[in-house]
Amino acid sequence: MRKSLLALSLAAWTCSILGARAQLQAPAPFDLGEFLTRYESGLKPLDQLYAELVDESLPMHDEAGQPLARRQLEDRQQALSNLHATVNQLAARPDDLVYATRLFVQSESLADDLFGLSQVAYDNNREELGRQFTEVLRIMDRHNTLLESYLLRLAAAKEVRLRELEKENEELRQKLREVAAPAKPKAIPK
Repeated sequence: MRKSLLALSLAAWTCSILGARAQLQAPAPFDLGEFLTRYESGLKPLDQLYAELVDESLPMHDEAGQPLARRQLEDRQQALSNLHATVNQLAARPDDLVYATRLFVQSESLADDLFGLSQVAYDNNREELGRQFTEVLRIMDRHNTLLESYLLRLAAAKEVRLRELEKENEELRQKLREVAAPAKPKAIPK
């Protein structure tokens, strides 16, 4: 419960803070369907890299010199699977702010993981593996920039619509008050 409230608060804060920046920048037209297709194709090398790491028996170590546990890689594979699911959910409901925010947060988390794994690979003298993670990270960074722009535009549109609805609601309440107020009796001429 605490995590969901924190995530919701973070999303609202991010949208409000970054909303001003999105209004200053006029982003190019954005085709979400095309973007999500490219996004998923950018994840395919990562699916393969994770599968290779799970199957390999090399001693991968983290920055503290501790062996990188296979369970952590399986958790990362699960996170990647969840990311694929979120992409599909957003494709089905492109105007859903929750799915767009979830995809952005998951993408940022994945970028952090990719950076960490590239460093682990370099620390273990696995230059090619490090380069592969770095290349996927570059692709994810480009995608995250586009996704951030889409999320901010979507949040701004939702905020505009919310304000319109609040205004309509207030107008309706005012009309109800006027109708419900007792009519003043007219003075009878003498």
